[in-house]
Amino acid sequence: MKYIKYELLNTLGNFFSILFGVIMPTMMTLLFYFIFSKELPAEAMGKFSIQIYVTNLLMAPLAVIFIGFAALFSQEIEKEVTVRMSLFGYTEKKQMQMKFLAQAIVVTLSILIYTMIVAPILKLPLPSIFGFLVVAVSVCLLSFGLFIAAYGISLLMKKFGPTFGIVMTIYFAIMMLSGMMGVQYNQLPAPVQTIAKLLPTTHMIQDIPKLWTKNQYNLMPLMQSMLFLLAVCVLLYLWGIHSKKRRLG
Repeated sequence: MKYIKYELLNTLGNFFSILFGVIMPTMMTLLFYFIFSKELPAEAMGKFSIQIYVTNLLMAPLAVIFIGFAALFSQEIEKEVTVRMSLFGYTEKKQMQMKFLAQAIVVTLSILIYTMIVAPILKLPLPSIFGFLVVAVSVCLLSFGLFIAAYGISLLMKKFGPTFGIVMTIYFAIMMLSGMMGVQYNQLPAPVQTIAKLLPTTHMIQDIPKLWTKNQYNLMPLMQSMLFLLAVCVLLYLWGIHSKKRRLG
């Protein structure tokens, strides 16, 4: 319990995670809603509300886990905190498990706070059980993949500066390709759309508003992109582990 408390406090102490994982998504959602709600017809407001809710919700795992965790973990590696923790009996496996649990708790709290603030204002329609499960499972898988990727990149780079530069570049690339920065997916050039289709975030933003109240939907494109992302993340993790073993050897 003491160790998970330490990891939680460590995560919550990163203001960047709170700013971009909770404050920024909430402010952007409300800003876009109040700006565009006056221009859209009443019958289009339901889908629009779901669209901006889902789009900005995805900022939580991206900011808290991919950016926030990579920043914290790379600093721990650089300062050899992980080595000292192992001397106190916390194996690398145990450290990884507790770090993921702490990140999962913080992301969940971030999404809950975000939802509690924006849902009543946006007047979100209640999702079907199918729609809710798709959102929940997708966010869980995305969060796990981002954690594994951040872990692997941190091990590969070994230092905060290079790690932060790489994850920030990937972070903004994901946001731009997925349609989270103003430019919609269908406005991208055809070759760029092909790349964007590889990201589950693109399909989540495109498909979830359509399946929100439905009981069935073709999830194959989303599933394929999620498997692709997880495969890339696992490869990064394995590469990072291999790099560390070679360094120690």
